[in-house]
Amino acid sequence: MKQLLYFTSFLCLLAFPFKGAAQGSDAATNPDNSIILGARAGGTFSQFTQPGTVISGNIGAFGRYQALPYLQVQLDLGYDTFGGGRTDLNRELAQLPESVEGVPSGLLTHLEYLNRQVFFHSAKGQLSARLSLPELNGAAMQPQLIVGVNGAYIFRARENRDQYMVFEDGSRIILSNDWEEVGADYTSVNVGAHFGLGLDFNLQNGETFSVEFTYDRGFTDLNDIQFGQPENIEVLRIHRFGIGFTYTILHF
Repeated sequence: MKQLLYFTSFLCLLAFPFKGAAQGSDAATNPDNSIILGARAGGTFSQFTQPGTVISGNIGAFGRYQALPYLQVQLDLGYDTFGGGRTDLNRELAQLPESVEGVPSGLLTHLEYLNRQVFFHSAKGQLSARLSLPELNGAAMQPQLIVGVNGAYIFRARENRDQYMVFEDGSRIILSNDWEEVGADYTSVNVGAHFGLGLDFNLQNGETFSVEFTYDRGFTDLNDIQFGQPENIEVLRIHRFGIGFTYTILHF
């Protein structure tokens, strides 16, 4: 993964210091060195190391610059959701609960969380190098090799599960399909890298429609649970497969 990050950074640096080295060829394939802006949307299948896949979506905008005949640099910004299945959690309690209507009297001893899934809401940015064959510039369809890095600020985490409230006398209350805000149990920043393939379709109206297939690997351990049994505290790094669609809107 370190080699992937170094390679991406090297490609992005090529966009500016070494631009003059390929000026003649670049002028033939992209005479105005245009920057294009557009909209993007897509969907992802995400999970942690354990079973349990979350299907989610994303939406945002992108900017793309033809740095060299064979290299485009793309920046994506947008709203993103992802998540995954979690192992069952048993939280031991050591205090009396507050009086709640419908809750049996007595000592609440522990909570059992089953069939857990967590959903993250984030603001995401990613920087990608898109590599292609210069001789295909301007063709009706142009394949792209995509490699890059990404980061996300997680501003909301929600968990869906079946909750069992177990009391000292053996009675229990079951809350099926329960939702809870669990942002305190997770880190707020996720950093990762991605790679994949794209297809650019140059349309007759002068715009470009792209389809991208990417794999995203998170480097950050998202788990920050401070309250629970040690065996429930596992390392959580996200794995994602995504399909994205982009459409150009503005040219500069």
